[in-house]
Amino acid sequence: MPTIVPRYLHLDLSKHVMRNISRFRLRAHTLKVEAAAWHEDGSCVCDQCPGEDEHVQNEVHALLICQDHRVCELRKHFSFLFSPFFEDFSAAQPFLLQQVNNQLVHDFLSQQNTRLFLFLSELMDLFVAGRDQSAADQPNNLAEGHSPL
Repeated sequence: MPTIVPRYLHLDLSKHVMRNISRFRLRAHTLKVEAAAWHEDGSCVCDQCPGEDEHVQNEVHALLICQDHRVCELRKHFSFLFSPFFEDFSAAQPFLLQQVNNQLVHDFLSQQNTRLFLFLSELMDLFVAGRDQSAADQPNNLAEGHSPL
């Protein structure tokens, strides 16, 4: 069975955008749910959301539920990506109050709008802002096609 190459790999996107999308898709990011898996004392609770509610900071949370004002502003800017999929989404409430089913998230991430990739990259930038990403942003010899030897 032939492998289908993800669409974003065929687009003229910057290396930074490509890296952010790849990190998101491969779960090689610094969202709390992934960081907690690597640290015994790590918490997977979103540190961006205001208020008392404790939400797990995972991909769906970052995409649709996080109520951080910067994330909400980003969703407002890209509202045309959300409106065909989520009836509850609006400029007045640019977040969802409940989890959604996996098929709806898959459909959202599979849409053909190229600007989805820019949204995902900017979203990842917001969630890694303020964290030390210097090591992660360094060139990787394996990624560049060089042998580790």
